[in-house]
Amino acid sequence: MKTLITGAAGYLGRGLIVPFEGTRDLRLMDVVPFESPHEVLVGSVADLQTCREAVQGCDALVIAHMATRANNTYDTPPVPFDVNVKGTANLLFAAVEAGIRKAVLISSIGAVGYHQKQGTFLTLDLPLRGGGGIYGLTKVCQEVIAQQTHLQYGTGIAVLRPAYITDADSCKDKYGREAHECNWQFIDRRDIGLAARLALDLPDLGYEIFYTLGTPMAKDNAEMTPIYERLGWQPQHPFVDKLKAT
Repeated sequence: MKTLITGAAGYLGRGLIVPFEGTRDLRLMDVVPFESPHEVLVGSVADLQTCREAVQGCDALVIAHMATRANNTYDTPPVPFDVNVKGTANLLFAAVEAGIRKAVLISSIGAVGYHQKQGTFLTLDLPLRGGGGIYGLTKVCQEVIAQQTHLQYGTGIAVLRPAYITDADSCKDKYGREAHECNWQFIDRRDIGLAARLALDLPDLGYEIFYTLGTPMAKDNAEMTPIYERLGWQPQHPFVDKLKAT
């Protein structure tokens, strides 16, 4: 059986698939054409029929797509809601139809961004509240859709909440900006992929939220014990050898 990964041609997706290689048969989906040794599907998650075709023959999916931030996309709702929210709803609806029992949603600490900005220690039971702006709102909506899918249909869903996604080798983010100092929010995209793979390996996955943060300082700011103990996850790219902790 196959695992479907959406957003696979993007910055996150290209790194996220690395821990899956050699362990699972992959179907990679994105809205733009791209090359890969794995099966490739080009199409929009905003189209339900495309999502139905994408999940056929799969036993799990990783929802990792995100509307681009180019051209001030997040200034208005249409594109972010079509891609982030409608796309998530379409994929989970199609997954339920196809009998898929496990999924991973790559969310963001932006879903609790208000609490983060207040300096609150990020626990798993904080109420959803974005930090302002359309991006955080779409992440809140994604998590609500995922939770309701689990409650209504019993689908096992792991929600991963990364923060500042940066490549630990180059210390550059998706925009090519190089970091010279790091804080507790840094996470390498390959470590997000590792968490996603470990979550799908759980035989009894329920609806579970995991802060997915890669630095040693993360545990002082967010509830990290569940991802360490429940998933057996430890970041393989913790940044400490390359960046000055702040």
